[in-house]
Amino acid sequence: MTSTLGFTGDDRVDITQYAAMVTLGHVRPSRWSARLALGAVLDGSLEDGARTHEIGPGVVGSISAAKMWTARAWFVTGSLGFSASRTTTGEVGVNAPRETLAAYDARIGAIAGRTFGVASPYLLARGFGGPVLWRRDGEDVTGSDRHHYQLGAGASIAAGRLSLTIDVSVLGERSAALGAALELR
Repeated sequence: MTSTLGFTGDDRVDITQYAAMVTLGHVRPSRWSARLALGAVLDGSLEDGARTHEIGPGVVGSISAAKMWTARAWFVTGSLGFSASRTTTGEVGVNAPRETLAAYDARIGAIAGRTFGVASPYLLARGFGGPVLWRRDGEDVTGSDRHHYQLGAGASIAAGRLSLTIDVSVLGERSAALGAALELR
């Protein structure tokens, strides 16, 4: 994930963050689904003008619900979710205590696409908001993403009980996600 955060006093900070997550989900015959995800923040950085703060290991989790509607080969899926993460940062080249970085957000989104055999390409749009809490230079600062949206595309390929997904957001908060799912019976 790459984006620009805005903090009190109009400070702009560019963030890049890498995470890995495991998701457990349940899909109902009505096409409602619920998902719970837990993972780890692996690495990243905050670029604050001429200063760089490395992002250390941390935790990330989310809970979401979605509903799919279909019409022949076409589909639309709407989703709602909440996520939270907590990690620490340390300024590169400075021997100082690590500072806490926590983020919370609520998201609403939609994907729309068409299924062609085993492949289902789609367009995506998501909106979100929530605070980013950071302790920088010994002071608590509060901010949020300056964009509050994602626009992009993705595709899912299904082979029996296994499906693979790639999801890329190129406008707003930029991200790329790869996923694999196994249907348990």
